[in-house]
Formats: sequence, structure tokens, C-alpha cells
Amino acid sequence: MSSVVLTLCIVLVLIGLVGSIIPGLPGSPLYLVALLLARYFADASVTTSELWVYIALVAFTFVADFFVPILTTKWFGGTKAGMWGSIIGLIGGFFIPIPTFGLGVIIYPFVGAVLGEMMVHDKEFGAALKSGVGNLIGFILTTLIKIGLGVWTLFRIGGEWWSGISDFISNFGGLH
Repeated sequence: MSSVVLTLCIVLVLIGLVGSIIPGLPGSPLYLVALLLARYFADASVTTSELWVYIALVAFTFVADFFVPILTTKWFGGTKAGMWGSIIGLIGGFFIPIPTFGLGVIIYPFVGAVLGEMMVHDKEFGAALKSGVGNLIGFILTTLIKIGLGVWTLFRIGGEWWSGISDFISNFGGLH
């Protein structure tokens, strides 16, 4: 039974990895669900301390998802107008029906940062573009953080899964 649960956990982590790249799918929450399932339903050797650190990391990815792109927009010369444009673009990316194939939450914050700089501060396109690039770099950084957390989770649960499969094969081989 535990190998079935661990297999489900690995599937959840793989879906979470896709969700870390494609906006709209949850990434880090699926990792956490997988780790909790592994611990409580597959008797994986996940300690309480490890679990609390993991919960803190998942919370960090949630906060980073919203604030890192805003901060990198500022670091690249963006003003409050660029940061607000980015936030408005992010919200719009969830609701604007223009077909962006799930990439609206990447494209619209970028466009929002650029338009915010151009409209409010009359910046030239090149200067405003730097603000958008800062926003895009922030998105890439948070995506890499989430992927790193997912890869760690995959190895953590995958190791437990492989151990269970190895035990099963050893026990099965002993039945001959």
C-alpha cells in the first residue's frame, strides 16, 4: 500500500513541477501535499522538524511569487508606477480572456510594468522596457526556487519509493 501512496506522491510532485513553470497550476502546495501524504500514509521517514522547515519554504515561495518580481522591477530602475503596473498586469493575467495559453500571468505583468512607466512617468520605451525585464527576471527567479523545491521533494519521496520497491523485489524474489 505504501508504494501506491508514494507513487501517487511522485505524480503529485511531477504535476507540481509543471505547475511551477506553467502559471495557474499549483506547484509548491502540491509538493507539500505529497510530502504530507508520504509521511502520514506511507510511513516515509520525514521528521517533524523537516516538515516544519518544508512548510516554511512553501510559505516563502508563496510570498516570493508576489514580491520578488516587484522588487526586481524596482532594482531595474522601475518606479512605483512600474510596480503597480506589474501588479495590475498580474491580476489582469488571471482574468483577461485574450488567448495567451496560460502565459498571461507572465506576459501581462511585464506589459503592465512597461506601460506603467511609459504612461505615468513618460519614460522612453527603452527605459520602460528595463522595468519589464526586471519583472521578468523576478518571475524567472521565483520559478527556479519552486523548481528547486520540487526537485528536492522528488528525490526525497523518490528515495522512499525506491526503497519500498527494492524491498518488494527482495521479498518477491524470496518466494521462489
